[in-house]
This record gives sequence, structure tokens and C-alpha cells, in this order.
Amino acid sequence: MKKILITAFICISILKTHGQNRIAYYDAVYLKSVMDANGGKFKIAGNGALFKAYFGPITDAALTLKLQNNPFLSQYFSSAGVAGAPGNTAFPKGIISSIGNLNVTNFADGLAKFLVERSKEELNVAFFRKFQEYLSHNPEVKVIFPATVGIINNIMAYNYTAMLPALRAAFQKDLNAFSTNLLNLRDPKKYGSDYAANSVRIDNLCKFLNTTLAGRSAVAALLITDGIMKNNNAADILSNLSGDKICEPNDYFSNWVQFVDLVSKSLRSTDEGRIWITKQEATELITDDATLQIYLGLLYATDQKNAHHIQLTFDTTPVTLQSFLSQLKTKWPTKDAEVFKEKFKDLANSVTRIADNAKAVIDSKKQGADLSIAPYADYATSIADFLKSATFVLSDNAAIDPRLTGKIPDLKELADIIDNAVDCSYDIKSQNYGSLVLHTSAIINLLMPDNSAYPFKASYVKYGTFMANIIEAKSSDEVKAAIDAAVLPVGSSSVKRETAANISLNAYIGPYLGGEYMPVLPDKRTSVSAGITAPVGLAFSWGQKHFWDGKNPGGKSFTIFLSLIDVGALASFRLNDDKSNIASDIQLKNIISPGCYFYWGLGKCPVSIGAGAQVGPQLRQVSTTVNTNSTNNIYIRYSLTIAVDIPLLNFYTKSDH
Repeated sequence: MKKILITAFICISILKTHGQNRIAYYDAVYLKSVMDANGGKFKIAGNGALFKAYFGPITDAALTLKLQNNPFLSQYFSSAGVAGAPGNTAFPKGIISSIGNLNVTNFADGLAKFLVERSKEELNVAFFRKFQEYLSHNPEVKVIFPATVGIINNIMAYNYTAMLPALRAAFQKDLNAFSTNLLNLRDPKKYGSDYAANSVRIDNLCKFLNTTLAGRSAVAALLITDGIMKNNNAADILSNLSGDKICEPNDYFSNWVQFVDLVSKSLRSTDEGRIWITKQEATELITDDATLQIYLGLLYATDQKNAHHIQLTFDTTPVTLQSFLSQLKTKWPTKDAEVFKEKFKDLANSVTRIADNAKAVIDSKKQGADLSIAPYADYATSIADFLKSATFVLSDNAAIDPRLTGKIPDLKELADIIDNAVDCSYDIKSQNYGSLVLHTSAIINLLMPDNSAYPFKASYVKYGTFMANIIEAKSSDEVKAAIDAAVLPVGSSSVKRETAANISLNAYIGPYLGGEYMPVLPDKRTSVSAGITAPVGLAFSWGQKHFWDGKNPGGKSFTIFLSLIDVGALASFRLNDDKSNIASDIQLKNIISPGCYFYWGLGKCPVSIGAGAQVGPQLRQVSTTVNTNSTNNIYIRYSLTIAVDIPLLNFYTKSDH
């Protein structure tokens, strides 16, 4: 159907040229322009319809005689190439010239616009296909982004625009639930059907998170953040932490968590809407000597009653909470006890700050006011400060017990991750998803220190930032900008790459670098050339190729491409300006560019690398003020090119070898 329409268009244009009324002024101006472009002479070829409108329907030979005898026209007329002249034939030259002068401005400009937009769409589709592979081929990613995987597995990559609203909602759901999703990484059941094929990889990760100090510290930080995001109060968060399976081993880490929970429970407030005691109450506890000693005695009794007694281990030697408190009592009147009192004061004050910030959050919710980000950030930060201060209350007291040297190796990992984890909760509340991706990336690097075992980490920031930008986009233009920022040539023009053989009408668009050879020049016939090429022609392709091993099928292709036209100059213009009108009309002869190229299609990518030669198109440059054409002298362009592969129409496809 397309071929019929193009043929009809050409025929109608020729008929209109022969049948229209002529105006001498415009024809004279036109012939003068022809002379200027052809060495001061005009010919019958290409202008036969014009002359016959004035001289009548006569043969080219008769018309030649009339022109040669015309007192005004003879001096500007060249009979070269006219029927009957030596070495020339009339019919083919006239037809070719008529077609060559055909006005194809709209066709060429429209084709250039299409190729520019199509190349972008090909890259977009390729990006989404690669995004699908990233989400689907990594078991950990499926656990971290379950909502996104559920959506994207049910769509075709080329349908991404219709699914963007659903994807955006899924992105936001997954990023908001990052702590819950990351915690699921430690449970083999959460991997579903992926477990069987990846059992070793998954078991190693679960073992790291459930048994090692670094993994358990990371999980503890995530449990705290998860509790914050679920609006649990800080005291309950600490209580849940002490009851989690990460505290099952009887080591420094689990005992420290239990000590923090013991202190938390001992300072709970009875006031409605408040978690812990006020700063004034904490000050009264610390400054009144008798009250403080009674308080510590009650902690001692509580630890005695509990089935598990808190103890810290240094160099394999345990220091129990009860023994520490006993030695503290013997040194109570001395300055040695003052160090502990100052540290405990800092701990108590940090607890009251959490309580104050939590109350501000609660009061705002009760009043129905929009929750300010600043108070919430203060609340999250105060929890992190409390946990860090709690690490030194017992450990840094060598004056009480020489074994308490201040070394806390088992808590180093928690200190490294707690700030990032708590910052994530602030990022979510402030809807700063770009920052959230960076903070979660730092957490993932601690959760999975072995880069070779978890290769998905290398692309986490790239795809995570894309998801964040889509969520934060406020308009369709911002969504488009987010996609443009993420898209790289990592997709696929799959037909010719995944089938045995294919014949198609094809276009390529991209930069080229090479040289040009112009044989009519007396010297310096060769020059360097670079720019944008956009040829259209026939592509004969063989797919399922492998670059290194021809015995194994791969997703690459080899193509012999025969170019017919090249709209590279227009494409270059439209890459920067897709709205303005070009300076003047373009004729078919300006874009004709026969040639032959060999293209190697990259696997899973719409980009091909090519090399070959073509007759260079006359159209050199397009702008809003002037179009630049080369002279009628033929030149040969040979070049290397990296181009987006755009199939336009498939004529034949063979699926298997």
C-alpha cells in the first residue's frame, strides 16, 4: 500500500507540472537560478515542461533548434544531454531529471522527524526491557521491589507509556516500604520460586544477616527504622528489637540491646501521650543521690529476676551488669563513679529528647495539622543519638572495672548504619526519594558486602534514581525528562537479532566519521567528514549471532544495508529543533544517496556499528534561514557510524536456522 501511494504521488506531481499555466516572470527567475547553479547555462533536461508551455508540444530535438535560434535564449542554452546530441539518449535523462527535481520537502522533513522520535522511542523501549530484566533476574531485587516487579512482569516493554501511572504508584509503594522489604531479605520463604535456582546465594545472604555481627547490626537498624515508619513508639521499638531473633546469640551485641531495653522500660512515663519521663524528672533522678542509688538498685533486682542476666564480654571475659553495679557501689563516694554518672545523665537526657519530639508529633496529629518535616526529623535523629550514647554507658568505665576499656567492636557496624537507616525515614516523610536511594544504597552495601555475589548492586543507584525521579515528577514533561536522563542504549531491536534471517525497509540514525572523495577536483580530492547520517534503504540481516563463538547463538546480527536516500542533514536539524520551518524546498535529488554498508547489531541493544560507502547526498545543511546543497558533482563518502537501528517495514523473516 505504501509503494502504491508513493508512486501515485510522483505521477500526480509530474502531471501537475505539465498541465499548469505558466507565468513568464517566475519561469525567468527560475531559469536564472538554474543557470547560476550550472555554470551559466540551462538545459532542456528537467525543464522540458516549462519550455513546451511556450514553444508547444514538440520533440526535444525541435525544441533545441528553437532555443538555439532564439535571440535572447540562445546564449544561455546548453544542448548537452539533449536527444539527438552525440553520446546521449533523451528518454532516461528526462525522466530521471523530472523525478530528481520533484519537491519532497514535506516527505523528507517528516521522515527526519520520524527517525529522530523513533530513535528515542527505541532507546526508551530498550531501557524498559533492560529494567524488566534487572527486576526479574535478581532474586534480591524482587524482594526489595515486590510491587514494581508485580506490575512490570505483566507488561510488554513497548507498552511502558500506558503503564507509567501504575509503575509510578508501585515505585512509591516499594520505596516507602524499603525497611520492611529489606528485612524480608533474611527470610528464605520471601524469595518464593526463585529460591530453588538460587539457594546457595540466598542461604549465604540469610546466614550473613541472621548470624554475623555486621548483618545483625544492619537488621537492628532496619527494625528501628521500620518501627518508626509504622508509627510505633520508640519504647516499643526497642522492646521488639530485644525480642527479635538477632538477639538470640548470647554476645555483646544482644546483651547491649537488652540493657538498652531495660533502661527504656525503667524510664517509661505514666503521662498520657508521653513515652518516657520529662527532662525535669530525669534531672531530679540524676541529681538526687538517694533517688539515683535506689533506681540502680531496682535495675540490679530486675536483672536478677530475669531468666537471662545481662553481661558484656571483653576479650572472652564477661562483665555482668550485676557485678558492674556492685563495683560501682563500692566506688560511689569517689570521683570514679562520676564518669558513670555523667554518661548515664547523657543517656537519660537523650531519652527525654525522644519523648519530647515524639509528643510534638503526636500533638500535631491530634490537632489535625500537617506534620512538619523538622519535628519529625528531630524525632528520628534523637533515636539514633540515644542508641549511640547507650553504647558508652557501660563500656567506657575502666575506673569501675579495668576490663571496661571503652572498646565496643561488636557495635561498630550498628554505629555505621544507624544514621543512614534513620535518615531513610526522614527521606520518606519529606518525599525526598532521590536522597532515599543514596541512603538505601549505603545500607545495601553493608547488607551485602560481597559485590561479586550480588551483581545487582552495581545498577541499584541507576534504576533506583530513575524510580525516584518518576515519583517526584510533577508533570508529563518532567516524566519525559526522567526517562531521558535514565535511558542509555541498552535495549534491543529484537527482530533481526533474534531471527535467522530478515529483509526489511530500514533506517539508521546516528553520528558518522570518515572521509569524502570528490573525483572532479584537480587536487585534494579527499577530505575528512563527520556529522549525522540517517540513510533509508534495504537491509538484509542474519541474526542469532555470537561475537566470539559462532557455534553458539547470541542476540547479535549482521546486516548488509543498501541505502537509497539520506536525510541526515534534516535529522541533525530536527534533533535540536522539532518545530521551526526549514528555509526552502528540498528536491528528491538532494537526498538520493545510494550506497552499501555492513552493520553489526549489538546484542540486546538497538544500536549498530557500521562501515561502508555511499554517494553523498547533495543536501549538506538545513536551517531556518538557508539550506546548503553541494554542487551537482558526485562525491563518495566512506565512514564508520554508530547508529540506532530502526526497522520500518519487514518484507521477510525466517525464525530458525
